[in-house]
Formats: sequence, structure tokens, C-alpha cells
Amino acid sequence: MKKTMKTPVVPVLIALAFTTVSCIKKAPDAVIKSENIQSEEILKTEEVISEQKEILVEAKVLSPKSHFCLLGRDKKMHEILNVAYGNNLSVIHEEDEMITMESEGTLYAKAVYKEVEYWISTDTIALQCETALVLERSVLYADPEFMLTTDEINSPFRFGDFLCRSIAPEDENDFFDRVYYYDQNSKKVKSAYIKKGLISTRTDDIVVMDCVKQLRITKRATLRNEIFKRAAKYKPCLKVAAALDAEKTEKIENNYQDVLNALPGAKYKVNVPELLTVDQSKDPFQ
Repeated sequence: MKKTMKTPVVPVLIALAFTTVSCIKKAPDAVIKSENIQSEEILKTEEVISEQKEILVEAKVLSPKSHFCLLGRDKKMHEILNVAYGNNLSVIHEEDEMITMESEGTLYAKAVYKEVEYWISTDTIALQCETALVLERSVLYADPEFMLTTDEINSPFRFGDFLCRSIAPEDENDFFDRVYYYDQNSKKVKSAYIKKGLISTRTDDIVVMDCVKQLRITKRATLRNEIFKRAAKYKPCLKVAAALDAEKTEKIENNYQDVLNALPGAKYKVNVPELLTVDQSKDPFQ
């Protein structure tokens, strides 16, 4: 009787096991490939975002009345939000991203505010600039060679006036400063040129001069003292410091006289905190 040969079970199982392991080892390759694709997509997205950031230009509002607008279905600009003087904005400064309203004759640019796009009139903003203080009498010129002066009603600027200085790379030089200002006559922001060294962009000078302007319209001694305390934190140039010192002398004289004039009308109901801030060497009740 012939014996039949049987195939061993163990070798077959081992072969299947190797086949399974080889398949499992190949699986991660597909995952790695998909990760590569995802990383490439992320890089492309970042490139698009960086390109969008490059076209954004910093701008400053110089008009006392400016608004964010939206374009309506009637193809007219509708004012949505008020924008305060001095606010900094991001503007998409590209010709393709601007529109001119024929009914107004005004050019509008896209402005980004809290991640929302609006329209804003280019007559109310200045691009790539910083706040500056006029230290010396400054005549405005229409050209950087100082050949033609402007005919604006607010030319020349005088000590204490505020304007904006261009920080654009093409305006950096040792001879002139390009400045922006709001023209009260045309109700538009305009640019001109002044000689170098007539303005200051130092924070100490700007803040203290702003305090001086507030002191000139503030009469109550307690409020004036608060302004003086705020100004004392800074170190301005000699000319601005002299303007601040002049307000200190004026404070003692004017406020003491104000107290004397107010006593009869108030029937001696004196504001004690304010009275204590004036010259105590004089008795207002005598």
C-alpha cells in the first residue's frame, strides 16, 4: 500500500505570516506620502497668506471726520463706522483694489479693521507715516528742491503744530522731510516738503507738547496738576520744556484769580481741593 505525502501545516503558516508582515510594513509608506502632500498644501497656504500681508500698507487717519464704508447694491458708499483722528489702519494699497465713485469724485481704498474689509476715502488718510511735532517755522514746498511754495492757508507751520512725516523708503534722505497734513480749505489730506531738522518725531516731545495744548484749555487746578504729573514722566527738548514751564507760571496766577472771582457768586462754597492747589501765601477771605 502506497503512502501519500501530506504538506506540512507549519511551513504554510509561517509563509502566510511573512506575507502579512511584509504587507503591514508597506502600509506606513502610504501614510508618509499623504503627510508629504498635506505639508506641501500647508506651505502653499502660508505663501498665499504672506503674499496677502505684503500688499497691506500702514496708514494714519488725519481727517477730523472719517468713516468706514460699505458699497451697497445701489452702487453708493454707505457710512458704517466713524474713524477717529490719529487712528492707525491697514490699507490694501493696490490700484486693482481701489474704486472711484463718479458721483463724489472720490477714490476709495480697502481698509482692514478687526479682520473685516471696508472702504475708506483716500482723502482722509496718509500712508506710511508717523506723527511729528513742528519745532521751527516751516514753510511748505511743493517739490523736494524747495523751488515752489504751496498756497495753503495753513502754510507755514509754526512751533507746536502737529503733522505726519513720511517713513516710506523712497522719502528717506538728508535734505528734506515729506510731510502729510489735513488741509482745512479743500477738506483733504495733502503732502508737501519741508527742510530737514524742523520737526521732531520723539515721543517725549510729542506727548509733552500735547500736554501743553491741554493745559491751555484747562482751567481747573486739580485737572491741570494731573496733566503736569503726566508730563513729568518724559524728557522733552529744551524748547518744549520751556513751553511746559510757561504753563506752570500761568497756572498759579490764573487759578488764584479764578478762585477770588468765584467766591462771591458761590456764597463762599469754595471747592477746597482746588483752593489748596493755589498759592496759600494769600488769604482769599481777606
